[in-house]
Amino acid sequence: MTLRPRRDTVGAFRAAVRPDAEPQPRRSLGAWVRGAFTEHLGLKVLALLLTLTVLLLVGAYDEEREIAVRVPVGYVLPEGKELVSERIDEVRVMIKGPWRQIKRFDERELAEINIDVSDVRGGEVAITPNLVRLPEGLKVVDISPRSVRVAFEDTIEKEVEVHPVITGRPAPGYAVVAGATVTNPTTVVVRGPRGVVSAMSQVRTQDIAVDGRTRALVSEVTLLPPEGVSVDWKGTVGVAVTIAGRWVGTVDVVVGGPEGLALSRLVTEPVQVEVELTGARDAIDRLVAAGVRPIVRVDREAFAPAGASAQVAVDGVPSGVQVVVRPAEVRVGPRR
Repeated sequence: MTLRPRRDTVGAFRAAVRPDAEPQPRRSLGAWVRGAFTEHLGLKVLALLLTLTVLLLVGAYDEEREIAVRVPVGYVLPEGKELVSERIDEVRVMIKGPWRQIKRFDERELAEINIDVSDVRGGEVAITPNLVRLPEGLKVVDISPRSVRVAFEDTIEKEVEVHPVITGRPAPGYAVVAGATVTNPTTVVVRGPRGVVSAMSQVRTQDIAVDGRTRALVSEVTLLPPEGVSVDWKGTVGVAVTIAGRWVGTVDVVVGGPEGLALSRLVTEPVQVEVELTGARDAIDRLVAAGVRPIVRVDREAFAPAGASAQVAVDGVPSGVQVVVRPAEVRVGPRR
């Protein structure tokens, strides 16, 4: 067995040990200050810019701004009175406050301004900022207009007729039959200022169009009272419009009378009359084809120098056809 000599490992470990680092010299105060500004300069500039941006945004967000909004106006009127002066339905309000609130503000959230004139007899009434209800932090800086002039009349009621308003023209050869239009109801009660209601005899409906029609029409329409007048009727009004055939022509008047009279010696004044026929289209067509014959029947009085008056009739008119003659009466006398 061979013994190896023991190595001295202490020296080897000793060579691997690093010598102590030399102490760093302390920085002076001036060097530290210079380093605070110069070291990592890009990051510090960026941080400064971000800080300034935030400050500017916060400052702008809190800066006071003004906006103009429209606020609806209502009135509290005296009992039994109607407002007859020009009504202001809205006012223009200038509102001021922090931008963060102004930006979120919605004028639709504003409540209606109620102007209480229940104890006012008339004249100017001020519209003050305290009438506008705003969220906390906002304030009113101006209102336009700043006042409203009011005048009143007594409130009265009256029963009036319903007047249907018919517009347009039916198809050629047809017409709305006069006096045959029916409404339901026929009358209503209106309510409003004395000066307006006392002068009313009827209240009109919205327009009922009959363009190109050949048949009767039933329509549901609303009533259109004057401004400031209300109607004591809920819902719509029913209107039935009668449309029938129509023919209008100018025809010579024929003189008739007892046999034995020299009727050829008589003449009418005027010589012609206008005849209007309304009813079933086929019945009118048959009458027109046969000849429309307006006639006056006279006796010996017509031969007097002054002549005589006589009603005009149309012969051969079938049932269901209405006749209107214009003029309905003519003068008959001797020829001159």
